[in-house]
Amino acid sequence: MTADRYAVRVLEFGRADVRGPEVFWMRHWDAWVTLSFSVVLIRNASRCMLVNAGMSRADPELDRLWEQYSGHPRARMRLGTSVRDQLRALGIGPEAVTDVILSPFQAYSLSDVREFPRATVHLLRSGWAEFLAPSHSHVVDQTQAHELSVPRDVVEYVLFDARNRVHLLDDQDVIAPGVTSVAVGVHHPESLAVTISTRNGPVVWTDGIFHHENFSRRTPLGLTRSLAESSRLQEFLENSGAAVLPAYDATLTERHAHGVVAE
Repeated sequence: MTADRYAVRVLEFGRADVRGPEVFWMRHWDAWVTLSFSVVLIRNASRCMLVNAGMSRADPELDRLWEQYSGHPRARMRLGTSVRDQLRALGIGPEAVTDVILSPFQAYSLSDVREFPRATVHLLRSGWAEFLAPSHSHVVDQTQAHELSVPRDVVEYVLFDARNRVHLLDDQDVIAPGVTSVAVGVHHPESLAVTISTRNGPVVWTDGIFHHENFSRRTPLGLTRSLAESSRLQEFLENSGAAVLPAYDATLTERHAHGVVAE
């Protein structure tokens, strides 16, 4: 890989099921949709980057909240192989990870951020401000309790232990040569689209959509903060000409053998 071309791989660590309208706006009322929770590994000769840090331990309180919201135990997280173990199998130790990009600020995406002690932690500046001092100017996601969304020890780690390694991203920013981010909202105030340059062309990952159908059929995310933000994200994705990686699409491992998007 050249300095601005990366290999991209999806590392799934868990799954859970949600009601169809949570994923697809006003559709699939009687369906359940399986969500895949994963971390995206982005690397070349000089950088080893992760989009999100993953979650290796079950959180019973969060599981109970999700089950209560959906009305069924299948909404609980089903954890698989941890991100750390998957990285180890690829010959990557925790100290080799140079960057962790966090989006959104949820237990399933950032609980294990402390596993990577040398990584620069990238957070959307406006999203971090909204998390620390909510304006309540947006629709509140009732599926989450604030204290469960981001575990207290993770907040303390980012604020204190890792503060010299925290990089606050502007709404449009360059994380590294060939890796850029754009604030998109839709899912959460801190939600991003991360565009990665590969030898196969650009790839864009975003948690502003959950499933490829959100993009291919222009179906807004069910759990959306804003239909206007959803429309802008759709336009961005279409204009990017990139291969789209929806953050929670359980078919990604079928579309990309062994999760390998680009080598």
